[in-house]
Amino acid sequence: MIVRPATRRLPAASRSGFTLLEVLVVVAILVILASVATFAVVSHLTGAREDEAALKAQNIQKAALAYTTKAGRFPDSLEALIMRDPNTGTLPLLEGGVATITDPWNNPYQFKVIEDATGTPRFVVFTFTPEGKEISWPRN
Repeated sequence: MIVRPATRRLPAASRSGFTLLEVLVVVAILVILASVATFAVVSHLTGAREDEAALKAQNIQKAALAYTTKAGRFPDSLEALIMRDPNTGTLPLLEGGVATITDPWNNPYQFKVIEDATGTPRFVVFTFTPEGKEISWPRN
């Protein structure tokens, strides 16, 4: 076995490659960044679902008002808004079937008719998030 004298070895600065400690530090930093990014994306998606729920509730409420204009009364159920009128053959007020009256969490929208301060009846569409937050249109 040949042993080189210490003077002929390469200096530490000219060696190539990373130490195990350097690789572990980089991996740890990447894991921290990924967890922060994941949290931001999840919170953004939650807000997007709530916005989608409010938009769908608004569309349902508008269709119910159109139904009231045509029929002279509020609909008995939200299914009346997605059905073709068998008597006249008119198209449904909401296109897309059951998906249009289902919230982003796959629960059916609910509605109630309430009176405002002037005694005028209002058609209010609402649903709840999995956390229990109410999303309604028109907003209270």
